[in-house]
Amino acid sequence: MPSGLFSWRAKSFVGLDIGTSRIKMVELAARPDGVELVRAAMESIPAGAIVEGKILDPVSMADAIRRAMAAGKFRSREVVAAVAGQGVVVRHARFPRMPEEELKDAMKWEAQKYIPYPVEEAMLDFTVLPASSSDQQGMEVMLVAAPAELVNSHLEAMELAGLTVVAVDVQPFTMLRALRQLSPSGTADAEDGSVAYVDVGAGTTDIVIANGEVVRFTRIVPIGGATFTKAIADRLGVGFDVAERLKIERGQVHRRGEDVHGSEERALAEAIGEVAEAAVLDIRRSIDYHDLQLSGGAEGVEVKRVILSGGGAVLRGFAEYIGEELGLPTEMFEPLSNITVNPRVASKLEDVGAVGPMLVVGIGLALREVVD
Repeated sequence: MPSGLFSWRAKSFVGLDIGTSRIKMVELAARPDGVELVRAAMESIPAGAIVEGKILDPVSMADAIRRAMAAGKFRSREVVAAVAGQGVVVRHARFPRMPEEELKDAMKWEAQKYIPYPVEEAMLDFTVLPASSSDQQGMEVMLVAAPAELVNSHLEAMELAGLTVVAVDVQPFTMLRALRQLSPSGTADAEDGSVAYVDVGAGTTDIVIANGEVVRFTRIVPIGGATFTKAIADRLGVGFDVAERLKIERGQVHRRGEDVHGSEERALAEAIGEVAEAAVLDIRRSIDYHDLQLSGGAEGVEVKRVILSGGGAVLRGFAEYIGEELGLPTEMFEPLSNITVNPRVASKLEDVGAVGPMLVVGIGLALREVVD
């Protein structure tokens, strides 16, 4: 990694990703020539402990966090965390150009137009996006909102686990930060078109479309790795654990028209195929909305490629299927390929290449404090 690419801030920091099925913790350390992964741990969480991003059982979640900390031998109690779920909203809004203090007051009144719950029950933040050369009169603002109840449920669980929360981020942005900092091809210049970043977690898929460094669109859809598992369980009449094992050991997204032999293999392929088709439909709708609505059909800003991450995206054949269905170059982001992995961590990870995509959110969180 080229020297001088990063602007160093903290010596090391911990990112905590509380997902639908697992906790992922990573600690990154700044090095003169890049970033090193010095600690990592994954821990399963109790079923039903988190629903639509809200932690329903903070006590059991705190226990799981402590187990992850012990397994990874984490010493630092300061973390950056993320929230996700259908209640997390990212919207673009336009305002007349005005001073920041006036904009803060305006957002209090205007935010209700963009979030589906009372603004009094929300935690709000916003950022002003760079103005185009042709629009010097107006302002484009990116509004971020999350239900206060959802955010507080995470804060309670982390406090019970003995952690100090330095910052709470929005999950889709953490993925983009990891890609921007660690992937040689993760971001493109604005004139090269836009990139769709798709992070497939256990319960949801985050879709972020960015043009250069500017986020233009975000969407969270309720399809993830667990959706594939449930479809297999329903189709084959087996339990969730058995279905998860079948998905990992024999699951594959087949191309349209590809022959699959054996009745059980066909049933497995059909269950996986139905979910993959639904996922691609959501990705295509997001890209079409961006290309036709947000960009106004302007030439050169349409989505030119797709980058995948997340544990749910490692399903065999999924990346190739998405690329063929969308007609766009599609690649899997492997964050650990551009990070030095401490040998102690590598020895604990059974397959570094397979685990890497699952750690993207945690890595993006830690990068927030380790690099500028």
